[in-house]
Amino acid sequence: MRVSALNNLRARRNPEQRQLQEAYSQVQEDASVQYLVGAMQPVEAGYTQNTLAEADRVFNQVFQGLWRNGLSAEKGYQGSVTKNTHILAHSDIDLLVVEQRFEDWQRPQVPPSPYAGDPLADLQQLRSITTSTLRSAFYAATVDDKPTKCVRISGGSLTRTVDVVPCNWWRTNDYAQSGNEVYRGIGILDISVPERQWDQPFIHGALLEAKDQRTAGNTKALVRLLKSLKYDSEGRCDMSSYDIESVVYSMPDSKMAWSIGDEILLAVACKDWLVTLESDATLRNSLDVPDSKRKIFTTGKATLVQLTSLRRELQGLLEDIENSLRQSARRLNEAKVRWPGGVKQTPWFVPPQRRM
Repeated sequence: MRVSALNNLRARRNPEQRQLQEAYSQVQEDASVQYLVGAMQPVEAGYTQNTLAEADRVFNQVFQGLWRNGLSAEKGYQGSVTKNTHILAHSDIDLLVVEQRFEDWQRPQVPPSPYAGDPLADLQQLRSITTSTLRSAFYAATVDDKPTKCVRISGGSLTRTVDVVPCNWWRTNDYAQSGNEVYRGIGILDISVPERQWDQPFIHGALLEAKDQRTAGNTKALVRLLKSLKYDSEGRCDMSSYDIESVVYSMPDSKMAWSIGDEILLAVACKDWLVTLESDATLRNSLDVPDSKRKIFTTGKATLVQLTSLRRELQGLLEDIENSLRQSARRLNEAKVRWPGGVKQTPWFVPPQRRM
């Protein structure tokens, strides 16, 4: 059952046909265990670097288009690539194109020189120039301006899909007090209204990173595993990546106290946590997303049905593993992953350098 899923995983993790021999492929286990261990690991660093390089290509063209119109912008990134929780072969990346003519200040702050222009019109102009510039610079690519909060570009000479997000900086009170970029916010243009939507996208990633450091990389490992299971579920599971990250974040650190060789036990602990959330409505409905801006399980967001689907995918994988372990008289709750000599002495997860 997991052989085809493992083949999908291998293709997804190395879509550029790079000469790689990832550590998980060396574990002396069957396909189901290799899938579990492989799905937990970060995407190969070279692929991630290429993703960022493609986003830089796009920004450089946008910047030149704005410059020709007497404007400027600053770039930023958000999304799973920056958090190192991405898993897909064609990982999308959100490229922030940040307007430079003005910055919003959260009340009760008062800007020393209030902006006399029209912020909404400025962002609409920024988006219009961005769209026309991308169509001209990447003539063979598909530039989709239908999404309400971004301009999506893919194909042609680009090897990644890039979502270009016109926005402006939002000077939050927390950012003003601390000077920490994590608390900086953005105002994102939504052309369907039109209006700006306020967000602080960097807090979520910083909190996820802190928990990942506390749990020796096991937080992001579980996020990647659950996202892989979602991707390979053929539509049976559709919980958003953000909510998957939030569900894993809510898992107590003590339940993630596992090290290399304990990948199966880590997955069992995660399955048990999902079962707990399924059965305890009070607990489930009390959980916040990492930055506490909303509940995880609330109207229009994660649902019990999605949680159950995710748990079933993980449980199905563990049942496959349990069946394979019986052949060597091992039990699921005691099983150690059999790494070959040399590999087991090195960490299977190395935290990436933080990019902001």
